[in-house]
Amino acid sequence: MTLRPRAWMLALLLTMGAWPASSADFAPKGAKARLNVEYSYESVGRKADKYDSRDWRVRRLLKLQAELAARAPASMSQVNAPDAQQMARIGQQQAQAQKMATQMAPMMASVEQIVARCGEDEKCIEREAMKMGAALSGTQQLEQTQKLGQETAALMQPDALRYQVWQATAQQGSYEIDESLHIVHADPICMTLPKARCTRDEKRQGAGAAPGALPEAVKSGLGGGFSLAEVDTGANTLTLRLPGALNLLPYTETITTDEPRGTHEVEPPRGPQKRLLDFREAREIKPFTVALKGGWRSQSGEQVQTLKNDRGETGKLTVRWRFAVL
Repeated sequence: MTLRPRAWMLALLLTMGAWPASSADFAPKGAKARLNVEYSYESVGRKADKYDSRDWRVRRLLKLQAELAARAPASMSQVNAPDAQQMARIGQQQAQAQKMATQMAPMMASVEQIVARCGEDEKCIEREAMKMGAALSGTQQLEQTQKLGQETAALMQPDALRYQVWQATAQQGSYEIDESLHIVHADPICMTLPKARCTRDEKRQGAGAAPGALPEAVKSGLGGGFSLAEVDTGANTLTLRLPGALNLLPYTETITTDEPRGTHEVEPPRGPQKRLLDFREAREIKPFTVALKGGWRSQSGEQVQTLKNDRGETGKLTVRWRFAVL
């Protein structure tokens, strides 16, 4: 593919210097690591008034292990926005690039005229370019352009390598669901029952291997999920996007009740029913950054949050994670 003169000059400018070396401690590209996480959600409570009562116990456990692979080190974060110093440098680079473009505009116009005149005739382009170079030799315009080009090349040099991202390639895990709900209520339809109260018990139970990603996700290359880790050797931090459930979790819901038919507008099924749970509490954990403790190749931590579950019951989510390079 033939580059237009402006693109060719820019490419030449950006390759005038070598990529800066770094003394930071990075893993080789493709190195392996693991990111383990355990989500434990528990909620126990009771609500009651003169007529009705509601007692519940919820326990949801999700353990996941993501296999990660290291990308090549980079000078800019691929996860977080640039910091203030980096933004200032980007602004300087943009201003310098505009200054360079303005300085070279007459030269670029001449080059484009040569290309338009010579077409695909390379010898013609070379001959006319040499003529243009001879005409510019020793002129103040060429001297200023060369000086500005050196300044621009220096400013455009990438920062030292500072970041390394570890991207998920595969994921596996297990889960447990153990929940109960006991309801006593005084719906008028319950008047014929003892104490004029209806009783309703719900149980949710399930356990096993956490289901893998949907076929569509696997086909698009996202079978390992979206989890990742990024090491920032400059700020000495680790940014994590923890693994989450790749699919809904199967469980069995069993409802036992003495409620007469017609108690509910939509009659709920009774007896064991297959259901799927969206462990949405785990999605409440957004990407976060922590300070490194010791060598970055082995880090761990814990978070605790108070959250409401899918039935509006308040509970505690405990998240324990560990990142380790293999």
